[in-house]
Amino acid sequence: MTFLNPMAFYLLISIPFIVVWQRRRRQSEAIEYSSLSLFGKTKKTWRQRLLFLPQFLFLLALVSLIFALARPQVEVTSERQDRQGIAIQVLIDVSTSMDMYIRFKDENVTRMEVAKKVVEEFVAGDGEELKGRSNDLIGIVTFARYADTICPMTLGHDALVQMVRELTINERPNEDGTAYGDATALAAARLRSLEGEDNDIKSKIIVLLTDGENNCGEHMPLQAAGLAKKWGIRVYTISIKSGERVSLQKTDAGEFLVPPEPTASDKVLEQMAKETGGIYRTAYDFDSLKSVYKEIGDLEKTKMKAVNYTDYQESYASFAIAALILLLLQHICSATFLRVAP
Repeated sequence: MTFLNPMAFYLLISIPFIVVWQRRRRQSEAIEYSSLSLFGKTKKTWRQRLLFLPQFLFLLALVSLIFALARPQVEVTSERQDRQGIAIQVLIDVSTSMDMYIRFKDENVTRMEVAKKVVEEFVAGDGEELKGRSNDLIGIVTFARYADTICPMTLGHDALVQMVRELTINERPNEDGTAYGDATALAAARLRSLEGEDNDIKSKIIVLLTDGENNCGEHMPLQAAGLAKKWGIRVYTISIKSGERVSLQKTDAGEFLVPPEPTASDKVLEQMAKETGGIYRTAYDFDSLKSVYKEIGDLEKTKMKAVNYTDYQESYASFAIAALILLLLQHICSATFLRVAP
């Protein structure tokens, strides 16, 4: 316990003077008698034994008031975790080519279903490799021929995950296509709009998942990446494919495992990531796609900082209440069974 006004304790010096003054006052008001020897064997009554009580209660009340004036405070030390989150725009291709099959554990499912499952685990966590992004603002943008904001930037990840589960492949022929240039530009603009708001954002990133080549839209992919770079946004690009990661080729020198040649779209996605400080990866099944999102999650960790702070709680009220109670008891005693006749 600490005291904000310790100078008040100098008032305690007055206590002995008050005791002496009260004693002299009682002596001056006493009745003079020649000798008390006749009363030597007389036992004191309980009332006589308690005559000191009003004065004692008054002194205790005075001491309590002095302690209250000294402003006692209780020091409470606590620790707070300051978390500096990340703003993430997740871009998901919903063009008809996402209906092609890839491996999911022991069965074949569409690229779309695999992408939805991995994005869900990336946001909410899977309890194992993916820890979730509970402290991050996350938004969802889908694209085929047109880019659409499915979920704005939010910390309400339960609703966001439900929206991801309900995503479907575009089935309108006049809206089919792949416009990830427009989607990247839209996501970058959404992230830029966070500037000036009351938030604590460590960094802003875009995670782009597609399986095709940009073939429509108003913004070229590298043009959109240039906007992201200008606004300090990193772009992570993922190309999801069917087939094998490597192929077996035979030559006169023997057999070799050779990775497939990168397509023009792969080179564009890689350039987008390189220019903005992100990474480009290729996924062929559920496990490889999940590992890519895990790698991104490890690169973009939420910053946590422990802050110790001390709070002071006022405790003078308890001393003030004690003083009032003591004064009340002193008054009751002086006015009833310990009343001294004038």
